[in-house]
Amino acid sequence: MSRRFGGDKRFHPIDGTPMLARTAARYAEVFPNVLVVVAPGDDDAAALVRPRCDVVVAEDAREGMGRSLAAGVAAARGHAHVFVGLADMPFVEATTLRRLRSLAGPGRIVRPMFRSRPGHPVGFAEDHFEALSRLRGDEGAREVVAANPRALVTLWTDDPGVTHDIDQPPAAASATHKPPAA
Repeated sequence: MSRRFGGDKRFHPIDGTPMLARTAARYAEVFPNVLVVVAPGDDDAAALVRPRCDVVVAEDAREGMGRSLAAGVAAARGHAHVFVGLADMPFVEATTLRRLRSLAGPGRIVRPMFRSRPGHPVGFAEDHFEALSRLRGDEGAREVVAANPRALVTLWTDDPGVTHDIDQPPAAASATHKPPAA
């Protein structure tokens, strides 16, 4: 909803590319199937990622991130796992995504950590799809991770992009965001 940003941050340029397009392109470098979840009528956002990514419309997206996540998981049925990435985290390195993908396996939840801070994307094996499909509100998948501590596989990384989300626009003097130093 970009409340703190003051406008739709998905369209904010990062080095000349809308944030959503940049994030989606990064994931498409690594994952063969990328689903981007949008709200009904969000045609401009959908246009930013097509044809490189598939678009899923979350009919009840206004109910919170949990419902959007549930819609994405429903569209991913038949896949062995999903990785949940956030549009406002455009600085995750492709190398990190590849390493996370290599850790995915049956029953696992894969999560990156940077300087003891949990990050994104978080990967879930299909064993967790049912729990993810019941999510509501804005909590996202934290409760699924918390309920399955034995399934959690942690990737310790020096990639600050896994924790760097953009919640506020850059200062007026700067037109670009930069990832924090490692």
